[in-house]
Amino acid sequence: MKKWMLTLIAAICLLALPAFAGEAISSVEELSRPGIRVGISQGSAAEGIVQKQYPQAELVYFLDNSTAYLAVAQGKIDAYVFDVKQMRLALESGVSGVHLLEETLDETVRIAVGISPVSKIPDLQQKLNRFIGEIRADGTLDDMFQRWVMEGRETMPEIPAPEALGLRLTVGTTGIVPPYSYYVGTERAGLDIELAYRFAAWLGADLEFRTYDYGSIIAAAAGGDVDCIMANLNVTPERAETLPFSDLLYEEKLGVMVRGEVPETAEAAEPAWKGSILEQLSASFEKTFLREERWRLFLEGVKTTLLITLLSILFGTAAGFGVYMLCRNGNLLANRITRICIWLVQGTPMVVLLMILYYVVFGSLRISGAAVAVIGFTLTFGSAVFSLLKMGVGAVDPGQYEAACALGHSRLHAFFRIVLPQAIPHVMPAYQGEITGLIKATAIVGYIAVQDLTKMGDIVRSRTYEAFFPLIAITLIYFALEGLFSFAGRRIRLRVDPRRRKPEQILKGIRTGG
Repeated sequence: MKKWMLTLIAAICLLALPAFAGEAISSVEELSRPGIRVGISQGSAAEGIVQKQYPQAELVYFLDNSTAYLAVAQGKIDAYVFDVKQMRLALESGVSGVHLLEETLDETVRIAVGISPVSKIPDLQQKLNRFIGEIRADGTLDDMFQRWVMEGRETMPEIPAPEALGLRLTVGTTGIVPPYSYYVGTERAGLDIELAYRFAAWLGADLEFRTYDYGSIIAAAAGGDVDCIMANLNVTPERAETLPFSDLLYEEKLGVMVRGEVPETAEAAEPAWKGSILEQLSASFEKTFLREERWRLFLEGVKTTLLITLLSILFGTAAGFGVYMLCRNGNLLANRITRICIWLVQGTPMVVLLMILYYVVFGSLRISGAAVAVIGFTLTFGSAVFSLLKMGVGAVDPGQYEAACALGHSRLHAFFRIVLPQAIPHVMPAYQGEITGLIKATAIVGYIAVQDLTKMGDIVRSRTYEAFFPLIAITLIYFALEGLFSFAGRRIRLRVDPRRRKPEQILKGIRTGG
């Protein structure tokens, strides 16, 4: 065997080896050791605090806490720094293989409401501050904090509907950070959700929620897609440069989660995992799907994914075919514009394209994320259909046009009756592949506030703190969707196969007699 092949095999084997997990951290001071991998939530105030106090630490960013907890337990990172109350709640809810250090970081994080600088609600910052001042003075804010954060209650109180409707308040939130913004069954709950309802009632406004990841929620507010952010939002200097903030709601201490269970935690967690593997799987299944009817979240996600996929296929196919018809006869202007557009669309990563459309192109419009997703995927799928048609028609012998014209067909008629039916079988396998790629690509629409199948799985994981069943369920559903579309594609291929057409179908409308 050649030397380069041996080197390649050795490199692959090294990459396949699991990361070595060193000794678990036992004190906050150990974060200052060189090479320590510290996880933080993307965009949180913990980033600046950890960088200042432990400059030698290697920062690893996470979009959701459940993934970070699993990374700590598996030794992929040495520690995770986050709101200590949320991590305690996670441990009480069954997160295993990790524990919290008794010490917290010296600095605290400040929590407030982020306000869109382009909100259409006049004087929104002043109104928010006045509202916060009132609920702080009458004890409502302290009561909310006590119920949701300290006692862990999960029941939304009755909040009177606003009497004089005239405004619309759009609130950005995350839905994945208990006890502040999360789901109980299919309903939003948490301190920030109650805060939003109370403020809407105080303001006399209809309330609408939009759900984002932390990586995109600031851009949503900056662009005016939401009026404010209520999602346990940390105030940081960088965020303050982009958004104004309300008065302080409260401050939180930062805890440190590390690998391994302390003896008391292990003993407390043992009953929850007592029993055979089958019993454990059964308990996990119940927790993921049956408890609080969480299967409904997956169902809603499937509906959204199917809707985006079907509309993108229909509009993309129509757009690609329409543009091809404009360009097929060599129209110079149409071909140049099409080449530029296809180059831009195909050269831009899909997630970047969606975010450009949502936050830049349609940033000043109140358009739903699902509609923007359909537009984005229509552009990419349409460009693929255009390229496939160009390839498929090019594979048909040009002499077919001459033969068709000799039979009395017009050039347009010849294209639809003779050339296109022969071109379609050439491109159908690739067309099916584009559909499969489109289904999988829809998993990124959570970046633009669309609660698709993948996003719903993230929401469930944020409640159960388990990865197995949510991820397996999502995988199986995507396989089922791909199988469904593949079956439909095979049926269409059989229907359009020119070899299955009868002669009278081909010669329909043509005089064959003397």
